[in-house]
Amino acid sequence: MIKHWRIRLLSISLLLQPVILPSQLLAADNWRTVSAETFSLLWKDLTYTRLQVDPVQALPVDGDILEPSYAKQIIIKYKIGVSAERFRGMTNKALANSYSAEELSAAAADIARFCSWYKSVEKGDQYHLAWRPEQGLQLSLNQELLGVIRDPNSAALILSVWLGRAAVSESQRDSMLAAWRVAVSTE
Repeated sequence: MIKHWRIRLLSISLLLQPVILPSQLLAADNWRTVSAETFSLLWKDLTYTRLQVDPVQALPVDGDILEPSYAKQIIIKYKIGVSAERFRGMTNKALANSYSAEELSAAAADIARFCSWYKSVEKGDQYHLAWRPEQGLQLSLNQELLGVIRDPNSAALILSVWLGRAAVSESQRDSMLAAWRVAVSTE
C-alpha cells in the first residue's frame, strides 16, 4: 500500500516538474524486463541488454513495439569500449540503409541532434534509452541525461536502430522482440 502511495506521489510530482531530472529516468518502479541477455560477436561479449516495458499499458493494436503510444526502454551495459564516432556512424548507416531519404527527411534534425549526444563508452558504462509518450525519447549515459527527442515519429525511427527495420544487429532485435512477444502474451 505504501509503495503504491509513493508511486502516485512520484507521478504527481513528475507532472508538476517542467524539467526531466536524471534521477527520474530510473525512478519508475513499474517497468517489467521482458528481455535480458548478453550479446556477443564470436567469442567476445559486447553488451548486456535489457528491454523493459510498462506492464500496465495496453499492447499496441498492430503488434508493433515502436508504436508511439507504447512505453519502452532499452538499457545497454557495455562490456567493451566504443567511441562516440562509431555510435554515430552505426546509427546513421543503419538508418540510411533501411529508410529512403524521403522517409528520413522529416526526422533529419532530430536524428542529427540525437547522434550528437553520443559519448564514448568504456567497459561497464550503461546507455539508457527510454520512450515515454508524455516525455519523449530520453537518452542517458550512466544516469546522466544527455537529451530528449519529443517527436514520436523521430523517436520511432531512432529506436528502430535497436527494435525495428534499421537494427544494427538483426539477431539482437529478433531475440528481444521474440522475448517481448512471449512475455506480453502471458499477461
